[in-house]
Amino acid sequence: MRSPRRLCLLGPAGILQVLLAAAALFADDGPAKPREADREAPFERFEDEEKDHWAYQPVVRPDPPKVRRDGWVRTPVDRFVLAELESADLAPSAEADRVTLIRRLTYDLTGLPPSPSAVAGFLGDRRPDAYERLVDRLLESPQYGVRWAQHWLDLAHYADSNGFELDAERPDAWRYRDWVVRALNSDMPYDRFVALQVAGDEIRPGDHDALIATGFNRCGPRELVGGNVIPEVKRQNELTEITGTVGSVFLGLTVACARCHDHKFDAIPATDYYRLQSFFAGSELMEVPIAEKSEVEACKAATKSIEAKVAPLRARMAALEEPYRKALARSKQAMLTPDERALMAIPKEKRTKEQKTILEGLESSIRITWEEVAAAVAANPGDHAERESLKRSIFELERTKPRPPAHAMALVDPKSSAPDTHVLHRGDYRNRGPRVGPRPPGIILASQKKPSFSEASITPRASTTGRRAALASWLTSADNPLTARVMANRVWQYHFSRGLVATPSDFGVRGEAPSHPELLDWLASELMDRGWRLKPIHRLIVTSAAYRQSSRPGPAVAAKDPDNTLVGRMNRRRLDAEGVRDAMLAASGELNLRMGGPGVLAPIEKEVEDLIFSEQEEVDLWPVDRDPREHVRRSLYLFRKRNVRYPLLESFDSPDAQFPCPRRENSTHALQALNLLNGEFAMQRAAALAARVIREAGANQEARLDSIYGLVLCRVPTAAERARALAFLDDAKAGATAEERWTHLALAMLNCNEFLYVP
Repeated sequence: MRSPRRLCLLGPAGILQVLLAAAALFADDGPAKPREADREAPFERFEDEEKDHWAYQPVVRPDPPKVRRDGWVRTPVDRFVLAELESADLAPSAEADRVTLIRRLTYDLTGLPPSPSAVAGFLGDRRPDAYERLVDRLLESPQYGVRWAQHWLDLAHYADSNGFELDAERPDAWRYRDWVVRALNSDMPYDRFVALQVAGDEIRPGDHDALIATGFNRCGPRELVGGNVIPEVKRQNELTEITGTVGSVFLGLTVACARCHDHKFDAIPATDYYRLQSFFAGSELMEVPIAEKSEVEACKAATKSIEAKVAPLRARMAALEEPYRKALARSKQAMLTPDERALMAIPKEKRTKEQKTILEGLESSIRITWEEVAAAVAANPGDHAERESLKRSIFELERTKPRPPAHAMALVDPKSSAPDTHVLHRGDYRNRGPRVGPRPPGIILASQKKPSFSEASITPRASTTGRRAALASWLTSADNPLTARVMANRVWQYHFSRGLVATPSDFGVRGEAPSHPELLDWLASELMDRGWRLKPIHRLIVTSAAYRQSSRPGPAVAAKDPDNTLVGRMNRRRLDAEGVRDAMLAASGELNLRMGGPGVLAPIEKEVEDLIFSEQEEVDLWPVDRDPREHVRRSLYLFRKRNVRYPLLESFDSPDAQFPCPRRENSTHALQALNLLNGEFAMQRAAALAARVIREAGANQEARLDSIYGLVLCRVPTAAERARALAFLDDAKAGATAEERWTHLALAMLNCNEFLYVP
């Protein structure tokens, strides 16, 4: 059990000081008690047991162990895996077949299925390094960045809207998403990737891309209206969001648990939580203009032209509504009592406080709403039709307005100094405790022979505090044992479905201990030694014999290691939500691989739209993109609205973007089957897939079957599958046309487990 951190042993002099201070508190004219908020928080002490926790120890590169089955080893990764298996008297599983390997690898690195031509090319390539060549091609594909950006955006809990009740759009959020894709495709070193997201504005002043990178700190939900309108509460909520995300994503620590009190399990006192928050005390969430002058002028001119076209339509609508508004006003005025009319007649400047309070409610009750106007006009069919026509015309014109000139949704320090940071008891801004300065978690520093951070390393400049740059430097220093370990573990997790540490954002004492601690440190060392580049780490992992194993274990592995902790086989995985959607579009031939740009509003099921949006809304709250080719972009580019989620993606466990998501759930329930069998999206893809097969394979039924199996399952059908499919297609008694039967077959194929799972 840990001892209380705030208590310390006092000598006789210390005890005397405490007694004198206590006596002064009760003296009639003694000195005033110093406010706790005026004091500096003392530095914490940590027990040896706390400092000895594995995650806080320096990363030491181990030598790959010797193993008996030396011929199985393809990369150093395999030695660590095989050593654990051999110590448990287990052997690895056989290598997967080539179709499984190309499908597994292509989904892992690009999030898409391999094309039939890619499968045929790989199967026909008999060079000894054919697999390694395939790995290199996939790592160079632009779709690699799209796939791995989705993993990172889960951690950042990215969305294109604010959330909460208003859930307003963030017009420039997509620029951060595109920055992540570009950074990953260029294999930006991970230390720079981290540093720019924490402090790009300080590290590269004047660089628009670096400014956009700080949008990482802006990805979470943000309440702009509602109950939390007190500026101090709003500000504290922003800092809370940033601090917790930085701690969990980069350090793999649940620092947010220490916001209101000392962490119940980890050696993270509340003082350390606020020390970490202090790095951001001088930061502001700002929309920084980054558009060229020509873009601003063109936007103004186009907007002015459209508004000129809209103005007469608005004037006509106002004229049409005027008699209805007057009638509504008269009816509401008639309901007022003489006393209420007299109260309203009092000039505003002469009203008492009580009268103002009463009148607020009274004026609200007689205010005319657009719903009332719409209902009144609807009683007259002619006026209603004209009003609806005007509304549609105004909407169609206004949606042609250009997007606002480019801004960076950034985090910046506008001044060289920052306000004091205080420990907030119970997390309440009104209950200030002692002051604290910026410093990383003390337990990490205390676990080092020589502390790797000093507040003196913070160098303010004329327009910035320099605090976040100092934090970024520490985060990515070799002395910090967590950043490299956490990221190496995440890369392993996304390839194997389970991290070497199974709790990827909790490396604390209540998190899982690493299953292969030496392998974790070797990968972390390799990441740093290779210049923090991620693609070489991917290559080491996916070219290993461990990664190439079959997902069908031998009886001994299944019996002794049912959870596959020792990696004696590959884990069979279901496609994630975006993978399901993108794979269906790829198979049907509709997928649009255009990259970048604002999020796309694709059609959602009418039932969902009717449930969420009233039919009488004065504005279209889900204005579907007018170009249907945009509707079939990759899922990463769909507009991500926090309060309205695509049913297909939601049913397959796409995270809600309310909190960082280090590992997705993998549920199985009826809504998944309903979406795939009856959902409009699935049925449209099945029709398009059937049309593609008929168009590309010609009239021959056998050729069509080979085509549809190749597109969906990356293989040809077995004899039994071929016989069943032909019998179904030839069944004229089914009461469907040949094209309809092909569509039904296509829908069945898209519902196959083999399509939805990667072995």
